[in-house]
Amino acid sequence: MFVSVFRAVLKKSRCCGVLVVLSFGVQANEGSSSVLTLDHVLAQVKQHDFRLQQLSIEAQAYASEAKAAEYLPDPSLFAAIQNLPSDSFKFDQEPMTQLKLGLRQMFPQGDTLEIQSSMAELNAQVQRSAREERWLSRKKQVEQTWLEAWYWQKNTALLMQDRVFLTQVLDFIRSLYEVGARDQSDLLGAELALIKLEERLIESQRFYRDYRQQLNTQANSVLSGDMLMPELPKLSVSSDEKLSSLFQDSVSLQAQLAQHPRIALLEQAIALAQEKVAEKEAAFAPQWGLELSVGLRDGENMDGSERPDFFSAGVTMQMPLFSAQKQGHQLSASKLRVGAAQSRRDEALSEMRFEAENLWQQYTSTAAQAALYQESLLPTLNNQRASAVQAYEADRGNFAQVMALYLKTQSAQAMHQRLRVNAQKLISSINYLLSASSDSASEGVHVQ
Repeated sequence: MFVSVFRAVLKKSRCCGVLVVLSFGVQANEGSSSVLTLDHVLAQVKQHDFRLQQLSIEAQAYASEAKAAEYLPDPSLFAAIQNLPSDSFKFDQEPMTQLKLGLRQMFPQGDTLEIQSSMAELNAQVQRSAREERWLSRKKQVEQTWLEAWYWQKNTALLMQDRVFLTQVLDFIRSLYEVGARDQSDLLGAELALIKLEERLIESQRFYRDYRQQLNTQANSVLSGDMLMPELPKLSVSSDEKLSSLFQDSVSLQAQLAQHPRIALLEQAIALAQEKVAEKEAAFAPQWGLELSVGLRDGENMDGSERPDFFSAGVTMQMPLFSAQKQGHQLSASKLRVGAAQSRRDEALSEMRFEAENLWQQYTSTAAQAALYQESLLPTLNNQRASAVQAYEADRGNFAQVMALYLKTQSAQAMHQRLRVNAQKLISSINYLLSASSDSASEGVHVQ
């Protein structure tokens, strides 16, 4: 009778555990509004990120400045009365008295206009690259948070299954204890196990709520849906085989990393430094100016004819004679800054390469460990637990051993889910380094 009753409890607890999972899934699938998918979170973050909007506006502003820089500076108009006699102040008394009207136009040194326009366009590209880098960074951050929230949701579901089992076992042992079929140690052990499980469940739910709230913060909005999608998404820009091949080819890996917006920002910094060099070189060229004027006169000549007006034209040229040494040092400094910018680019590319290789090694190890749990460790623990249950049913085992193996199995299941999540978090970090652009909020997301 004891064996049949205990088996009935175990069977009932397994069914209840399944029902818990099913009800968890049903709640998540009652409507699209109740399920929070990773794609939806990424789309909301991209839509409401203020920094992304600011960088887009800055890029447009620099693009407008690039067009404005193509035009010459405005000319100067001047007017003056010259040689006006001080004894009578009459305009027609003296032949040299005139009203002078003119225009002055200065021309920038060398290719200054083209250089300034190019620098403004480069600054616009810097803002665009900064926006892409910002989005990739935010995308990685959101993916990491969402995956953590998914893990604690999954962990909560596992603990809920465990609680159903322990509650049923506790009731069963209490009934046997009341008739003297079991001693108090089994009853106290079951009660203590259930209390510890409740503590773990509260902690798991708290972690889930914390990460779920972080998603709201990252999206700058209150996201709908209390549950996450039940499937763990597989984040990958390509298959593991292609990634493995890429990491085995250092040249291809270097070329892929060089397309990252972070490197593009440094490349644009080099280009800006080179434009600064061109600007300093243009400063050695003379600056030209043109002046045109007319002198309007009144009165008559001695022969009775009208006095003609005057026309004047002149060219000015500013030579860098006294500032040559200063400009020479400025040119030398600009060239040195080009070298410094190139060094920063090379350093960043090297760091990204080693970081990517390290992440890939961690991913392969984590994926292998997760496969070991799924294929070997979990089946072995399940067999041991079944064997301990059979021994306890036949009065050849003790309840403490059954509980230890059951909780050990649950711990291994939680660890298996942790390894799966960690593997996807590592892929998220690898995707960040290998991405050249991020036009789509759901780029690289595939459901496993």
